[in-house]
Amino acid sequence: MRRWGSVLCCLLLVACGGPARSTLTPATIDARIASGHLHRHLSQSPRTLDPSLNEDVAAYSIADDLFEGLVRLDAAGNVVPGVASGWTASDAGLTWRFQLRPDARWSNGDPVQARDFVYAWRRIMDPATGSANRAQLLPIAGAEDIQAGRLPPSALGVHALDAHTLEVKLASPTPYFLYLLTLCWFMPLHEPTIAQHGATWTEPAHIVGNGAFVLQSRTASGPITLARNARYWDAGAVKLKAVTYHPVTDTAAATARFLAGDIDITDRFQIEDFDWLRRDLGPQVRLEPYLATYMMAMNVTLPPYDDVRVRQALVMAMDRDVLTGKLLKGKYSPAIGIVPPLPGYAAVLPEWAALPTEARHARARELYAAAGYSAQKPLEVRLWYPMSDADTRRLMEGIAAMWRTTLGARVRIEAEEWRAFQQNRELREHGLFYYAWTGDYPDPLTFLALPRTGGDQNHMQYSSDAYDRAVDEGMRAVDPAVRQAAYQRAERLLNADAVVMPIYYYRSKHLVRSHVQGWRESPMDRHASRELYLSRESLH
Repeated sequence: MRRWGSVLCCLLLVACGGPARSTLTPATIDARIASGHLHRHLSQSPRTLDPSLNEDVAAYSIADDLFEGLVRLDAAGNVVPGVASGWTASDAGLTWRFQLRPDARWSNGDPVQARDFVYAWRRIMDPATGSANRAQLLPIAGAEDIQAGRLPPSALGVHALDAHTLEVKLASPTPYFLYLLTLCWFMPLHEPTIAQHGATWTEPAHIVGNGAFVLQSRTASGPITLARNARYWDAGAVKLKAVTYHPVTDTAAATARFLAGDIDITDRFQIEDFDWLRRDLGPQVRLEPYLATYMMAMNVTLPPYDDVRVRQALVMAMDRDVLTGKLLKGKYSPAIGIVPPLPGYAAVLPEWAALPTEARHARARELYAAAGYSAQKPLEVRLWYPMSDADTRRLMEGIAAMWRTTLGARVRIEAEEWRAFQQNRELREHGLFYYAWTGDYPDPLTFLALPRTGGDQNHMQYSSDAYDRAVDEGMRAVDPAVRQAAYQRAERLLNADAVVMPIYYYRSKHLVRSHVQGWRESPMDRHASRELYLSRESLH
């Protein structure tokens, strides 16, 4: 631990200007409450509002407001009825029938019908759509063959039996199927709107949704304002009149805007600021459990990362306890495996996790040398990450310092604007890169599916028949014990191949005004605006 002293002293310097109390006055609070207008922060500007194409958390938040699936999540993260008023499952959970609400309406007044779901799901599976989310539909019968190009999208196991009855056939029993249906990729779409406007259908003047809010205005990389949808089937339960999302990539700047009263909820805050924020803001500072893993990953087709010894050396030379305990103030749990803690699942840890620090470092150096690197021929790497906040930069610097000190590697840290980072990662331009993942549903598969051969989110370009077989077996297993054993086998293979470098398990970080009511702790960190309202009822 002593070797990191000088490095950490530099990295732990406070980057912000220092603590400051909120300047929001009682009169301003009263005016905000009277307006019924909630102001929310987004840590990035969404690349698209098309639910079929969404790939970032910012877009997921807005999709939960503009659209509604067969089911949705309540404030605490429980699955509750949405467009479907009820459903039945038969054939050992392979056939599902959903009864749609006759009063469900699109924002233009058209009825929401079963065919709208059929259209939306087939659209995702259509290669012409270019969706990176097709793997989310793999539990549905026919989806695997469609993704492989063996069948057309029309072969997907979803059918409109009549205007208000949707039948879905699954390829195998899927315990988390109802939870899947809360995700934006399973929300219905208004086909006439997309047919008429094409790529511009999500513009404010064109978009037709079925959620609690409608899109009122949007500017490039600027505020996105929604208004309450009077045609939403449960409009009477929606208390907010409007919601404005403010994209602010600089986390310190978002905190400053919260303190100034411009924003009621922030997506995050710098963990470095936690102590003074909690002192000044009390319970308005929220640090809550979150099903997500912060990782680095490597493109295994690019040198030097095509050598498993290099990958293993980098993974073992990283001291997660130091990173989380010192740089991140002990607010996160060190991550050894890709799957975060989940009830009912016993994650598999790599063999090196049981080694003392010095023994693990010694093993890392042996692998480094075996791969042909030394003081005379150091490994040279570029570490890519998206610009966000000082916490992230300090973390990258800490990782680089560890690799330099333990292995002698030369590490260059490269930051990119979020959209450029996403694009370059998708184009396989990055060899070593940031790769956090938020679980889409409470099951190990949401993490273990990432490295499957040919997967749309497999930026690592990893391919292992043995790994794919283990994941597939787990997906299809009916017996929970068989399912867990298969997933554990997959984890062992992934650990041995060192494709990803888990660093810590997230906790969500929000600043939430005392006058914002309805906020509940949710492990998926999804907080739809329909669940929130403004009131003085809990102000002191």
